[in-house]
Amino acid sequence: MKKQNIRSAILQLAMTSLLENGFKNFNVDVLVENLGISKATFYKYYPSKAILFELCVKEKLEAFRKSIKAQVSKILNSTKASFFNLFMQLMTISSDFFYDITKLVDIQVSRRFPHIALRLKKFTKNQIEQNFYSMLEKGKELGLIRKDLNDQVLYLIVFSTLTNLREIDEKIRDEITISQFLIEYFTILFNGILLNENKELFYKQRDSFIYEK
Repeated sequence: MKKQNIRSAILQLAMTSLLENGFKNFNVDVLVENLGISKATFYKYYPSKAILFELCVKEKLEAFRKSIKAQVSKILNSTKASFFNLFMQLMTISSDFFYDITKLVDIQVSRRFPHIALRLKKFTKNQIEQNFYSMLEKGKELGLIRKDLNDQVLYLIVFSTLTNLREIDEKIRDEITISQFLIEYFTILFNGILLNENKELFYKQRDSFIYEK
């Protein structure tokens, strides 16, 4: 197997294992056995379990960034009729990401790797600043969203909610999925920022999206 293929195979299998078992239960011995390589080969590419974990988080963030960029591009080229449907698709992409990232970086991992927790918060902040406001402006341009909206207040609401998603209590997570949480959250948000004549369109597309899921 070529060096690049070995490196990629280790990273991919590690990602699967970390998502299934978490960092605490991640076992290098099991991983190398499944790959059919020696531990010496593993450490040649990844000097430690911690370094491999950080690369898995980085890989997950980069994949999410690309998915978000592609979906936001569709939203910025949307029509009044497709805006909400495309936004709901964005919620699915986001909920899938938050579901995975909470499995990778739980509270205990955040305490052990505070720099990773900080990176996640900065990443979320950047996504909001780079993407959410451009979508907001598109909504205003299409005549869907109020033009007198206070961006600063909206930013504080969205940022504080999304950055704390990973810390949702375990009991709450058992009662409501992240996808449901996001849909309910943005339902409340849109109810406050949409022009009244567009709320019916939003609820219709939201309900259709939920039914299809």
